[in-house]
Amino acid sequence: MNNATQHTVDIPPFLKEFPEVSTSGASSNQDDTTAVVTGPATREPSNSHYTLAEMLESPDATSPWNGDRVVYKYRNIIRDVIEELPEFVKSHSGHCLTPNDICIVNDRAKINVSIPNPSNTENLPTYRSQFRSLVTRILGTDNSTRVELKHFYHKVDKTGVALDDLWHHPLLMSSNERFYFPIDAILELQSKKGDAWRYEYNNGKTINIKAAIEKSNCDDFKSFHANSIKNTIYEDNALGVLNYSRNISIHIWEEQNTLVCTSQ
Repeated sequence: MNNATQHTVDIPPFLKEFPEVSTSGASSNQDDTTAVVTGPATREPSNSHYTLAEMLESPDATSPWNGDRVVYKYRNIIRDVIEELPEFVKSHSGHCLTPNDICIVNDRAKINVSIPNPSNTENLPTYRSQFRSLVTRILGTDNSTRVELKHFYHKVDKTGVALDDLWHHPLLMSSNERFYFPIDAILELQSKKGDAWRYEYNNGKTINIKAAIEKSNCDDFKSFHANSIKNTIYEDNALGVLNYSRNISIHIWEEQNTLVCTSQ
């Protein structure tokens, strides 16, 4: 399926309606489609490192945004912090995490707190609010024009959502991961819950799939939906969105494979 990674897909905003899903078969977070991740990225040692605060305040600091997408470097930094948080909370429950505590080496992040726990911890913010403040320093505040950012903060604020699940949030996904998400999500749900998950996704908020697709800038989305509804009915809910998204991803992958084969 490596040929599929050569195509970038604009995943519709209504994917934000999905319940939280942690996929184990995550594709590469790099925008370079030749890369494949088989485990946590190795962080190489460097003689030149600085804190996140210094990086953000530097006159040479680059924007974390490319349009409505978070760029590769900042996606990695936020994901690294998410991975580091459990150990930080366990070891430094009395310390308030700030950008000065995040060490950046080769554009990767490491929480580096060497001070002992303070004796007075009564007025410290929760680690969830500390994480939100940290991400806000990087990406900015809620922005109604950036649907995924707003949804990300909404999930951070929900105590019922584990912060490590946000590692898989679309905001932090590369184009490759966005492409494979509908396929990976269904495989993950099916392996963990059997067919029971379909009943959960078949209830809840109504989503007008056709109307959402009509707003897309991708003509392939529209033509595929118009042709496929002759044989497939997509329910106007999260299950229908997931089924449609999986089918269009597979369709594009097959189209790309056909093009590659005919060109050889």
